[in-house]
Amino acid sequence: MGCGDSTEKDDSPSDLQLDFAGPPSPKADDHKKLFDEVADQLKEAPTQLEILGGYSGCEEPIRKALNEPGPKTEQAAWKAVGVAVDKLYDFYIFSTMLQKQWGRILNTLFQDDSAQGFRDNPAFAKQVAQIFDFVFHFDEAKMVNPAIQNDFSYYRRVLGRMKNVDKEKKNKVDEELANKMSFFFAYPTPMMKIIIDSTTEMDQKSRPRLISGLALFANLACKALEKPAAPLDTQTSMLLLCTITGCIILVDHLQPEGAFSSKSPIRIRTCITQLKNSAQPTDFLLNSLRFTTLHLNDEETKPAITKMLA
Repeated sequence: MGCGDSTEKDDSPSDLQLDFAGPPSPKADDHKKLFDEVADQLKEAPTQLEILGGYSGCEEPIRKALNEPGPKTEQAAWKAVGVAVDKLYDFYIFSTMLQKQWGRILNTLFQDDSAQGFRDNPAFAKQVAQIFDFVFHFDEAKMVNPAIQNDFSYYRRVLGRMKNVDKEKKNKVDEELANKMSFFFAYPTPMMKIIIDSTTEMDQKSRPRLISGLALFANLACKALEKPAAPLDTQTSMLLLCTITGCIILVDHLQPEGAFSSKSPIRIRTCITQLKNSAQPTDFLLNSLRFTTLHLNDEETKPAITKMLA
């Protein structure tokens, strides 16, 4: 695998390695509590992705209700959409829980001495990687499923009328919550937007250490792919690739000049080379760099980078 731009210097400490195989749990009580909370939520991530992958939508009953309006077809569509919206509700609630935990994880992992955070809390590094992995795979599946927005649009349109017809059913999603969920699902990559917003809304004073920590994390993940201490399995490779991508996106949103300029603290060309040359499927990650970053097309962006992501 190519090593990217030989002029890109790796400033990460030579003794610092990412351990995704079996990092020790945090020792401090407050860190242990947060770690356990996040671990409990991450247990649900595969189920969320499985449900999203199998989401087929309510196109047929909605079409019948619109083309042949009447109590029978409208009730059938309402019932089908109700089941679908319960699934969408679970996705949305999962995102709000992620939002609450994200800033706390970053503050724990990314300290003033960015390397020390990884030495003290390696288990949180793996959790951040697992969150990136979930976020990118969720958004990839959501983007290719127009049924989600179609179903939700129909639900919102008939909610006021049908809740009066079907008074026995208590809806999880009322008008107020439906409006919030609508904003979430309207975005092409809703989970990544949650992560970006949660990061950029953190205290301005924390930005230097966030940028430093995210850059170090990207460079460590890149190094782990370039020079693995042992052969990497598919899961670990994907965690590292998602980490690189997520860190680049967040640095690009946090740093005024972005992640792609000559001033970037990330070995950006080497990182993109790893993404492009990987044996894993990475088109969805490369597309995330193209479409969810801010500075890729700036004049300050290295032409070689623009060409690599063209």
